Amino acid sequence: MKDRELNDVISEISAGCTALQRLDAYARSQLAGDIEKLGQNETAAFAVATMLENYYTAAETVFFRISQQFGNALTPDRWHSDLLRKMKIEVPDLRPAVISETTYSLMDELMRFRHFKRYYYQLQYDWPRLENLLNVRERVHERLPDELIAFQQFVERLDTADRGESPETGE
Repeated sequence: MKDRELNDVISEISAGCTALQRLDAYARSQLAGDIEKLGQNETAAFAVATMLENYYTAAETVFFRISQQFGNALTPDRWHSDLLRKMKIEVPDLRPAVISETTYSLMDELMRFRHFKRYYYQLQYDWPRLENLLNVRERVHERLPDELIAFQQFVERLDTADRGESPETGE
């Protein structure tokens, strides 16, 4: 892999982690502010559903960029689930798993909800389900940024090795 491609992956992961942190902070702020004031009505449910969708989409974008650089072929008719599944798999002699099995299981719930939201145009959401998904998103966020940073460090070591530098000294 070329240095520029590795640098692109490093930049994409970094930008993705920043986006996930911002989305997490926004969600926490809204849940404690405007959404709490609104109560469990249709407007609040739509806002919560959109926050869940945006968080998953930001993570999926990082996964897609990683997949592009590490040659993971995706099945066109099921590429979203295929992409997520491939992120939990180590590819021998190429890359480690990007996410853990636990993160995969949690993210699979968010992916299925995002699919539902995008294709069924629901405006009346089940609040217990939304509350569960908010908990899932929170659990994902406790793990995902660290897992992405660990993968970013792997890519940085690859980049250093490709340039013939010592990983410890950078020389």
